[in-house]
Amino acid sequence: MALRVGGSRLPEWFSRTNKKQVDLARHLGVSESFISQVINGKAKMSVEKMKMSADFLGCHMEDLVEWIYESPSDKRK
Repeated sequence: MALRVGGSRLPEWFSRTNKKQVDLARHLGVSESFISQVINGKAKMSVEKMKMSADFLGCHMEDLVEWIYESPSDKRK
């Protein structure tokens, strides 16, 4: 069984914490556009930025993304 990263769960955490993309962008020292790209799957955060994001949002790093388990037969499709 393989594990891969799916979509971003940042919007869910923004909603839970009443924080916004701009708040996280300022905290990380990145552009709001970069956060939007992460949410849309067009960019990835470094491990350090993920940890800083998780601390800022009060969650664990693994809570920031969907995790998809695949069997070897799923990969062949």
